[in-house]
Amino acid sequence: MDSLLDFDGTRIFVDERGPSDGHPLLFIHGGPGNSCWDFMASVGDLFAGAGMRVIGVDQRGVLRSDALPEGTEPSIDQLIDDFETIRRTLGIESWTVTGHSAGGAYALDYALTHPERVSGLVLDCPALDADATDRFRLPVAAEMLDAAGLDAEAQECRRLARLDRRLTAEDRTWEAMLPLGDRYLDLFLHDAGSRSRYERLMGSASDGLDWSRGMSHLPLMTQMYRDRRPLLDGLSVPSMMIVGESDMVAPPVVRDDYRAATGSEVCVVPDAGHFAFIEQPETYVAQMTGFVRED
Repeated sequence: MDSLLDFDGTRIFVDERGPSDGHPLLFIHGGPGNSCWDFMASVGDLFAGAGMRVIGVDQRGVLRSDALPEGTEPSIDQLIDDFETIRRTLGIESWTVTGHSAGGAYALDYALTHPERVSGLVLDCPALDADATDRFRLPVAAEMLDAAGLDAEAQECRRLARLDRRLTAEDRTWEAMLPLGDRYLDLFLHDAGSRSRYERLMGSASDGLDWSRGMSHLPLMTQMYRDRRPLLDGLSVPSMMIVGESDMVAPPVVRDDYRAATGSEVCVVPDAGHFAFIEQPETYVAQMTGFVRED
């Protein structure tokens, strides 16, 4: 069931599927500025079929939610307040919260702010420190640029990866990787089969969707470079990290730090990259529902 929840002077889009008495699962998308569309289109009905009440949200200002008023910017605190208001509006006492990519940082912040409302936390390929992500991914991009004969562009990626200070959003590292052109997407997907599934799904989206609204969340990019790994020690709720085996947003150092801080294992989805819920949906849902039944 799709709905627009009206509060705080704006309307926020919610896609809710599954039985009303099923275990509630909130999905927090990343980007910043993406949407819950791809998650719900690929695994929403699978979770519903497993008896879960899955709730996808287009964050304030994004896609099917109302556009942000001109001259305003979102904040993570505001997004967390929105999730809490949605929980109360839907009459949910507590829920499992999963956040993908940048949404993993928002989900962690929500769980730390409202632990009594979180029965379990799933960090899905979380962007907990974009400096660690960039230093892992830029050399891979450099090798791909080398293979394409773009030597100067490859050297720029390596230069950024070797900087002796923390990287920030002002370094605009993603621009150094854009000369990959059509191959840029390969940094996020496991192989050609994964890419085909991703492109097929995204190609099925309605032409009427205004994806440009996601640009309003670009100011949140600076928050991706805040290292949230030290915050993991403060988690008081059951948690799980799930990553595709070739995901580069949550690199090995982030996975190791999560294990050390929480004592929990990291679930690795074979034959998947950053979008495991699209690349291997059945495996993804099985791992997630297994965690929910244990939490």
